[in-house]
Amino acid sequence: MRFNKILFVFICLSAFALISCRKDKSVHVDSGFGYFPGALGHYVIYDVDSTVYDPFKNDTVYYKYQLKELNESEFSDNEGRISVRIERYIRYYNAAQSYDSIPWVLKNVWYSTLTSNTAERVESNQRYVKLVFPVLRLISWNGNAQNALGNQLYQYQMVNQPAGLGILHFDSTLVVIQRDETDLLNRRYYMESYAKNVGMISKKVLDVYDTKIDTIPVVNRIKGGVYMNMSIHSFGKQ
Repeated sequence: MRFNKILFVFICLSAFALISCRKDKSVHVDSGFGYFPGALGHYVIYDVDSTVYDPFKNDTVYYKYQLKELNESEFSDNEGRISVRIERYIRYYNAAQSYDSIPWVLKNVWYSTLTSNTAERVESNQRYVKLVFPVLRLISWNGNAQNALGNQLYQYQMVNQPAGLGILHFDSTLVVIQRDETDLLNRRYYMESYAKNVGMISKKVLDVYDTKIDTIPVVNRIKGGVYMNMSIHSFGKQ
């Protein structure tokens, strides 16, 4: 009888330990907050190529530059939430100089806010919901939920996958398709990709149009719009 009691207690303790272990594992599930780092001093430098199609001048203008985004300081926003001031610096390409010899010039200031289930950025006075948590493939949300620009469906196309850009390799990345639309007059494609503990590593914007309906794809008869490609050059902490 005594042995049976001891065995019963042992079984109960083992079951409790197993349940506790399972609970601990569920508590430590990675929701993906590392894709949106807010550590002060963290910076990312991007190589940017941009093409602007001007319908009024019937001209095409090309821009090439580097952009640096720096998490400069923290503050409380108008809802009392901890937010990060992002200083954005620019230096334009010069064939006669290397980028390292060209000084950075402050371009503008944006800011970001990380909540329990969203990653938000205020860009040019508009707040966008860049990511939602937990990060799961094919999850979709309204990226304009915090502004008045109208509903815009964002969706995770790929999550937690290794990827490389140039000489840089990242163990965990995700891709957000923000817009992907085609009709007889317009082609719009917006995409951002992120790496864990780095933040955004690339961005593509293709927003072009024609004024006449044709069966030829719009990208082959562009009247106006913009194409921009932004790719990480380096990152670190200062």
